[in-house]
Amino acid sequence: MKKGLLLSFCFLILLLVVGYWTKPTREEFLEKAKSKISALAADVSSDPVMVDVVKMQQDYLMMALDKTVHSKDFFFFSVQSFELGDGQFQYVGVFGKFIPLQSDNPLDQFYQDHEKN
Repeated sequence: MKKGLLLSFCFLILLLVVGYWTKPTREEFLEKAKSKISALAADVSSDPVMVDVVKMQQDYLMMALDKTVHSKDFFFFSVQSFELGDGQFQYVGVFGKFIPLQSDNPLDQFYQDHEKN
């Protein structure tokens, strides 16, 4: 029994140390968000009619993310949050990944009407 408890405690400590060294930063969140928006915009901007509109919208989104993303750094994870017209969105950054804390992920919803066609 004591051996199992000791192993569990060691595993928890190991997880916390790995979590501390792999927690993502605000800059990593911005980079991931911008690359996702750029990839989705590239699909939409293949339509010649939409090129200028998508470029303006993409520039606005990049600027809005730069200004509105706030980061809270905890010991072994971080919380990234930003506010859009639809509300406030938060992500937990842990082990190098970002997990949305709400059911709707706005980064997946940009240009969603184009993906349905």
